Amino acid sequence: MPQISTIQYSQLSEYFGRIDAEFYKPVSLNADQIIKNQKYQKLGHLVSDGYRVVYESTKILSPEQIDLENDTRFLQATNISSDGLWIEVENIGYVSVRDWNRYPKGRIQHGEVLIEVKGQAEKVTIVQDYMPERTLVTGSVFKLTLKKNTISHEYLFAFFSSHYGKVLRDRTKVNTLIAYVSKPELYRIPIPIPNNEKHTYITNLIKESFNKQKLSKELYNQATQLLDDALGLKSIEFKKEKSYTASFSEVVIGKRQDADFYQPKYIQLLERLGTFELRPVVQFSEKLETGLYSSDYALEGLKYIRGTDIEGNGLINENGLYRTSILKPTSKSTTQYGDILVTRVGSIGVTGIVLSSEKMFFSDNLIRIRLNRNFVSRILPLYLLLFLKSKYGQMLMIRYSRGSVQQRLNQSQLGEIPIPILDLSVQSNISSLFEQSINAENESKELLEEAKQEVEILIEQAAQME
Repeated sequence: MPQISTIQYSQLSEYFGRIDAEFYKPVSLNADQIIKNQKYQKLGHLVSDGYRVVYESTKILSPEQIDLENDTRFLQATNISSDGLWIEVENIGYVSVRDWNRYPKGRIQHGEVLIEVKGQAEKVTIVQDYMPERTLVTGSVFKLTLKKNTISHEYLFAFFSSHYGKVLRDRTKVNTLIAYVSKPELYRIPIPIPNNEKHTYITNLIKESFNKQKLSKELYNQATQLLDDALGLKSIEFKKEKSYTASFSEVVIGKRQDADFYQPKYIQLLERLGTFELRPVVQFSEKLETGLYSSDYALEGLKYIRGTDIEGNGLINENGLYRTSILKPTSKSTTQYGDILVTRVGSIGVTGIVLSSEKMFFSDNLIRIRLNRNFVSRILPLYLLLFLKSKYGQMLMIRYSRGSVQQRLNQSQLGEIPIPILDLSVQSNISSLFEQSINAENESKELLEEAKQEVEILIEQAAQME
């Protein structure tokens, strides 16, 4: 349905002469006006220091080029989670020590607010104390600190994560392919100023949300370490030989002629796992043609899970799921509690678990696996999920996949992956830590949602009093 906004010519100067229609969408104008009708400050008036570095000839180093004692980490927007509650330190690349010396303004500080202003221009986070201090931040991210006795960084994060904050950040973007937000545009965003009580409450919610997220990652790491210990893989060093051989009998048994399948690291891994019982433990869904177009999504019907809906910890982001009513729900086309989903094309091996009793459809890019009846009492779903998500499970899924241009993992290939069946008491300890991690993650997200709602309520209540 068409939307119309009317703007007076005299108002254009207030908005830097922007004449693009997207800037004046009704939802944007409403968000801007509703905040400006109450106590507010423009972001620029609250900032004590803000900067975006423009790097020249800075390159991410390959693993063999890195000098861990001198080179510096280089934080990019892709390392920040979509909700901003976590920065994946292990995946951060390195740049030369020359960049550390050349760009002191790019060095992060604990407590800073980071705002993505180039690319998708979607993410916001706060640098937590687990971040290595010797880290530069990419030029696609704006870094800022706020003046004392104004608002907290946590409150600003909550506002920018809320509906109104997202709308006002989105309207500042220019360009359609690669979005960009200029410093003047960013600084013009109006920030509602709450009373002390509400400000403290929202600040504490966000602090606790970040703390719960950190706890979740710590518990997850404990679970993976316990898995490593139980499998005897903690000290394994995989060989990187330039040449290797495979016997004819191995080729016959493996039914594969591609050289990568016989890399020494895979043989090493299977030899170590060979001390455990290895056998197929799952059943698969049949091949389903359930790929949908955006036009197939609806407001009603069953939820539809895609690979992009699986989060890093293996949970399904149910709040962001689309729905559809054009598919016929059957036992073969829907999920049940405890099902594990694995992406099979492109980014293969992204693995998640369904922890909802609600029936949901799943994309044809996902393989649904379910424990065989004979193994329900012998293997725990969370243990199986963690093994598949571990670097060993990922290695094996890469090994058994096929394709030179685009990797593909079909059900028969996934079914060949050996699963070590540990003692149930060990599985239980691993699963317990993983479950605690999931619970802490959920609590973190709930706290963030509460903080966002508090921001939205205070804005809307203030508007009603006008």
